[in-house]
Amino acid sequence: MPRTADRSDDGANDGPVRIARHTGGRTAAVREGPLEPVREESMTYKTILVPLCGSENDPVALKGAISVARDFDAHLVGLFVSLDPRDAVPMLGEGMSGAMVDEIMRAAETESNNHRAAARRSFDAAVAEAGFEMREVPGGVEAPSASWREVVGRIEDVVPAEGRLADLIVCAHTSIEADTQGYTTMETALLGSARPVLLVPKTLPAEIGHTVAVAWNGKTEATRAVAAALPFLRSADRAHVLTAETSVTEGATGRRIAQYLAWQGVNPELTILHPGSEPVGETVTKKAVELGADLLVMGGYGHSRMREMILGGVTRYVLNHAGLPVLMAH
Repeated sequence: MPRTADRSDDGANDGPVRIARHTGGRTAAVREGPLEPVREESMTYKTILVPLCGSENDPVALKGAISVARDFDAHLVGLFVSLDPRDAVPMLGEGMSGAMVDEIMRAAETESNNHRAAARRSFDAAVAEAGFEMREVPGGVEAPSASWREVVGRIEDVVPAEGRLADLIVCAHTSIEADTQGYTTMETALLGSARPVLLVPKTLPAEIGHTVAVAWNGKTEATRAVAAALPFLRSADRAHVLTAETSVTEGATGRRIAQYLAWQGVNPELTILHPGSEPVGETVTKKAVELGADLLVMGGYGHSRMREMILGGVTRYVLNHAGLPVLMAH
């Protein structure tokens, strides 16, 4: 249920008053002066993309997306990417007979159809349970809604292209060992869409974004993540800035972003962490959980993917271990 934070003042003409205004399902601030109101217009999440692949992780991603869509009166799009059977042949090498090629293409098409049917079942069940209206265009009343979209092509091409037309992409939190396609889809969305990706765990908190922790190191990726998370931050009950002081990140960096957020109407509590020999990713996630955060905001892949795969890194640790929703941007 949307939150409100109304506060009234009998002496309304004495100075600015902070009151509540709904933007979608959540609440944003309006500042009224003695003469005329000055509204703080801000971005919100109105379209949410959920890439589906017919796996057991689809209901997880859908549940998280529905939670956010309900909070922001957003439109949820369930996307399934069907593999063109012809694309299955080059992956298996050359020198095959025509009969072998036909058999491979038929098998690929059958497998894709099975995955599509499973994804659609999960989508229909989740939308029906949530009571979302199915529609393709905006309606006259702000309310959460949903639609289904199928595109033929390669996941690495389609998901980023479709993601650029959404405000937020939601994926289930998984590992490459547990769900290779799901993990690849998530990583492709993060690196190629220029949009934030919300990763949701199998065990969801009751609500997402009421206590938000920002992992801040001053890098470009973290900056994009904070900008993308402003709808959550502005409507959060509590916000925290977590800065791990290391040889490359000073504690003062956290104080600066806390000051920036104050200008956005967010008053975060600053915590400077000292990881020591512990991995930064572990220190940050443990502190976020300790603070009761139901959303962690951070940049993704500040280093190259190959470097993080070989040497480890904050992104790699969080992708493999975080047990709370994580909003990432690259």
